[in-house]
Amino acid sequence: MTIRHSLAGEPILFAPHRGERPRAFTDDATLDTCPFCPGHEHETPPELARLPNDDADPWRVRVFPNKYPAVDGAEVIVESSRHDDQFEDIAHAADVLRMYAERLRAHATAPYVALFRNDGARAGSSIPHVHSQLVPLPFVPPRIARELEVATRGCALCDVDGAMIRESDGFTWVAPASSWMPYQQWLVPRRHIASMLDLGDRELTDLATLLQSATSATRAIGDFNVVMMNFPRGSAAHFYVEILPRVTTIAGLELGTGTFVEIIDPIAAALRLRG
Repeated sequence: MTIRHSLAGEPILFAPHRGERPRAFTDDATLDTCPFCPGHEHETPPELARLPNDDADPWRVRVFPNKYPAVDGAEVIVESSRHDDQFEDIAHAADVLRMYAERLRAHATAPYVALFRNDGARAGSSIPHVHSQLVPLPFVPPRIARELEVATRGCALCDVDGAMIRESDGFTWVAPASSWMPYQQWLVPRRHIASMLDLGDRELTDLATLLQSATSATRAIGDFNVVMMNFPRGSAAHFYVEILPRVTTIAGLELGTGTFVEIIDPIAAALRLRG
């Protein structure tokens, strides 16, 4: 259910059943208890999609409805059958991104589809097995609406301002000059597109490789979130991937004002991530 903040008018998803999740506030699932591991498929809702495997592993990727959704239609994308894999370990990372695109298309009628990974307990993950989440929202979130409005005045990402970490054929990996969290990063396509659905197959492979490098570098810093910043196709906005390490606590100033204090210079961040 969606409610509105009585003063600011911002949407709030009211989903008290999410507090019933097993291990909702810990990060201690093991091979014997993890519902995302092979042999435990019966513990999840019936799957929506699967990428089969050719070797001893039963599958590469599984998608199923979130058992404790924030909204109807929310999905879990389990990105490897192996419990101890990290995203940077998997050989089929490009196939994971292709699955993202497939699931985005499946929710094409939603006002907005949030696609993200919570990596580690500090980033909000309740199960350590590598997975992402997709949430089809019944509204356009305030941040997305703001970025869409700003984009109509010109694209700030076609010539992104920040400290370069690495470049590939199709993407720029950068610590943005306007970082609002320490070691924040953007992966920005060189080509101006509004959604990852506009990426070609070669670009998806390129992004997967760069994203693996970025998650590997960020893991040395701490837990983190990865957010696919998609916008409606045909809009003036520029698709990008945002990586947000959770090395500081969001406290009273941030919660009370929406204003963040950055403590790491983007140039210093880029140097560390580049290394």
